[in-house]
Amino acid sequence: MLRALSTSRRVSRRLPPCTRLSSSAASPPELNSVTTDDVAHFSKFLPPTSIISSHSPTPAAPDELEQFNVDWIGRFRGQSNTVLKPKTTEEVSQILKWCNERSIGVCPQGGNTGLVGGSVPVKDEVVLSLANMNKIRSFDPVSGILVADAGCILQSLTDYVAPHHHIMPIDLGAKGSCQIGGNVATNAGGLRLLRYGSLHGTVLGLEVVLPDGTILDQLTTLRKDNTGYDLKQLFIGAEGTLGVITGVSILTPPAPQASNNVILALPSFKNVLPLYQIVKRQLSEILSAFEFIDRTAYDLAVKHGQGRALTEEEIEGAECFVLVETSGGRREHDEEKLNDLLETLLTAEEPLINTGVMAQNPAQFISLWALREGVTEAVSKEGKAYKYDISIPLSTFQDVVDNTREHLSKKGLLHDKAVKAVLGYGHVGDGNLHLNIVADAFLPEIQDALEPYIYEVVQSLRGSISAEHGIGAMKTHALPYSKSQIFQDNNGQAVKFFIQKDLPQEVQAELCETITSLGGRVETKVPRAGFILVQPATPEEERLKACWLTGERPDRFFVPYSYVEACKSAGMLLRQIFVENNQPIPMFIHPSIANPNARATLNLRIMHSGGNPHASAQSARVILADPNTDVFQNLVKTYQGDPNKYIESYLWVKKCIDKSVVTFTPLVYKNPGGRRPGEERTQFTDDDEERLCQWIADKIPYKETGGRTGNRLYQQLCDQAGDPEYAWVNRHTWQSWRERYKKNATRLDAMIAGIVEQKRPAHGEKGQYGYVRQPEEKPKRTRKKRKADQLDDGFVHAVELGIPGMPPMPPNPQMLPPHMGMHQVPNGYSVLQGEALPPNSQPAHPVTYAPMVMPPTSQQQQPPPPLPPQIAEHRKSPAREEDEEPEWAVKVGNAPPPAWARSNGDATEQNSQKRQKVDGSETEEAAAPEQGPRAGSDPTIDAQALVALASIHVIDHTLSEIAREFRFTVDEVKEFYDKCGEMERTRNRFQEMRHYLQEKFGTM
Repeated sequence: MLRALSTSRRVSRRLPPCTRLSSSAASPPELNSVTTDDVAHFSKFLPPTSIISSHSPTPAAPDELEQFNVDWIGRFRGQSNTVLKPKTTEEVSQILKWCNERSIGVCPQGGNTGLVGGSVPVKDEVVLSLANMNKIRSFDPVSGILVADAGCILQSLTDYVAPHHHIMPIDLGAKGSCQIGGNVATNAGGLRLLRYGSLHGTVLGLEVVLPDGTILDQLTTLRKDNTGYDLKQLFIGAEGTLGVITGVSILTPPAPQASNNVILALPSFKNVLPLYQIVKRQLSEILSAFEFIDRTAYDLAVKHGQGRALTEEEIEGAECFVLVETSGGRREHDEEKLNDLLETLLTAEEPLINTGVMAQNPAQFISLWALREGVTEAVSKEGKAYKYDISIPLSTFQDVVDNTREHLSKKGLLHDKAVKAVLGYGHVGDGNLHLNIVADAFLPEIQDALEPYIYEVVQSLRGSISAEHGIGAMKTHALPYSKSQIFQDNNGQAVKFFIQKDLPQEVQAELCETITSLGGRVETKVPRAGFILVQPATPEEERLKACWLTGERPDRFFVPYSYVEACKSAGMLLRQIFVENNQPIPMFIHPSIANPNARATLNLRIMHSGGNPHASAQSARVILADPNTDVFQNLVKTYQGDPNKYIESYLWVKKCIDKSVVTFTPLVYKNPGGRRPGEERTQFTDDDEERLCQWIADKIPYKETGGRTGNRLYQQLCDQAGDPEYAWVNRHTWQSWRERYKKNATRLDAMIAGIVEQKRPAHGEKGQYGYVRQPEEKPKRTRKKRKADQLDDGFVHAVELGIPGMPPMPPNPQMLPPHMGMHQVPNGYSVLQGEALPPNSQPAHPVTYAPMVMPPTSQQQQPPPPLPPQIAEHRKSPAREEDEEPEWAVKVGNAPPPAWARSNGDATEQNSQKRQKVDGSETEEAAAPEQGPRAGSDPTIDAQALVALASIHVIDHTLSEIAREFRFTVDEVKEFYDKCGEMERTRNRFQEMRHYLQEKFGTM
């Protein structure tokens, strides 16, 4: 019957990073989403203005639904697509009846000013907004009883009763937006609780619609009715989980004839409690509020324009502030009491206050309250707020704030990019502290640092996790920290305990007292279901287990007697999760966890949750080790093939306890190979490595070219998995193949090199890209090193042959530059001639110039004779060289093989054209070595041919000199000379190029 409403309040939602799911929260029933048919049904009794839905004939814009899906502080968010706004109780009844029949979740919503996410949907439930139910049904000015719809704004009701000299018994900072129905549903406290009490006392009656649509009319105006159960108390503070409040009957007290307030600056929080005692004693019946504000909250309110009650000089040295309000029947009487109070405080031997300011007129009265009520708004302007509304002893207010700030500082979160400020303010009169943590943004690390730390502090002080804001979605998981009856099951029945009889009597007495105080029951006999408290490692424990540990009683657990205190500290009944087949899971704590305190704590945690931490390494199901040691990895490798053994980190125990479920790590080994969770790791074999090397040798035979560690190579390998020849590829992922190579690169590279060497084709055979060129047997030409006084061999040979017109050369071949002198030679050629040098002296230029035949001077220039055919054919033009087939040509398609790939018989003619290096420049000579005159050739040659041959030698030598002098390659110089045909132009060209390079790049 309660399913439709209870869902939105009981489920702890997960809106990262602000909330956390409770492991003990009940699983929500399966609910249906709103459909077009549902909206059509609602439109039968609701006007179009009362339906806001994306399923309407005129779909609502997302912005229209946004305000109903997000709470006031922006921390919780739902996904509802339908908002219904009924105007009468009958319409609410029809909505709930339909939703109950269709299993559609309903989220009642008032002004949506809650701070714990209780007013917004969890998922896509229907939002039932009561904003249109805003009528005042009746008001009795004599008794002060007001009857109004649940959707009436609190400020509107205050304004309504004010002319009748009454006030609302509740006053909130959100009074301009909150609705009276929501105030009652959350049992809101407010600023006047000290004077007028809680809503449990001022609410006289309620009208409620139950989840099945039944209207429960308890809207009485009687102050006394002792005829049965006071059912209205069930709905006050129920937060809409039991029904929807549609009408409220509330008692409004008479308005005070005089109200005043004063703000006091205190040097220390230690003065707050003594001050509160004095204020209560001296103001007594007129005291209506006693509010506490710490210095951080005050400065934040002033910073964001919420008012300034005191000057800078007055607040100097103040640690906190107190706002006191009085409400009485005579202004003079109240002011006299306030003045007496201030005089007492200021004239004391040890003043409790530094200074104070009292309101002198209504404007100042409002201004002082605006400072206190504006703290909430200032916090929202400063950043994202984590709000904790807790009830704790008055003496601990400041300690809780300071300790929380220190706790966050130790966590490294107290800075501008995380937690900006920690502040506290609240109602000292009713022990309610509002602890606010202002952050730059909602972050998971802040959430984890605050919870459960704050709730544990509240529990240690025996306080309440919610003083007036309610539970909502924010605090569902924290209920055990406030409700002490933890030894009770879901049906309210006491959990049964049996205590080992031979424990010391004082231990047994303390256990009995604690169990009873927490709602449990101690049995004299072993219960069928419950806990048997034993002392581990004793004979009596072994006897009890032998007698009573059986699979027929799965709800009977053996735990150490320290389990009771552990449950009390945790604020909940610790679940027995380390149990399998009604037997404790055997665990072994490895010596790698060396800290004795850590081992002891881990041991207790395991036993408190049903496990057995005393098993051996061989018999244990789980081995717990330190993951930061090499031992952990060795254990993983040792046991990874055993399906009945798991290697876990010591942190795994805490994770399982926090989640209340045992979940083994799916991958108990470090896995860089790209496997998915649950996949087994396959070991690499020698065949795997050999196949991998074959693949790499085919694709990248030489490591120097790179690419062997790239992803693409191994992805291509796995792409071949569909080929039966490559079925072995599926043994590993491409990441695993890559990592295998990278980790064994040196060894595998040697294997690949061996494969490549074996596959290399022989010379002259057809390879993958054409024919493999055979090595040419070019004879190495030996040149005799000429001595300083030795003539060029060519000229000596010419002289021996008696070439006419060639005079004998001078004995000293060292020649000077042309300007040192020349003599004429027949045929128009001149030869450089050196001058006589003194004995035992060195030439001016240490460079040795070979004899050179120079072209004729300009006065007697004659063209050189044409070269004979046998000489000219050796020298080719650049165009002819470009037209000839290059040596590196390869076979293309079905074309004939290149010249270098033909057989020896086919290449006889081409071999005569091969080039050799001579004096650093290339000339083309016959392939066969010149060991003597050819058969059938004339051993003599005419003088004209020898002169032409000498000319070729001189030109090549001159080009070499130009290349060496200006630091260019012979090929570059020769190429330019072949194009221009002028030696002097060639020299000038490369001289200019060298000068240009020196000017541009400096000395080279």
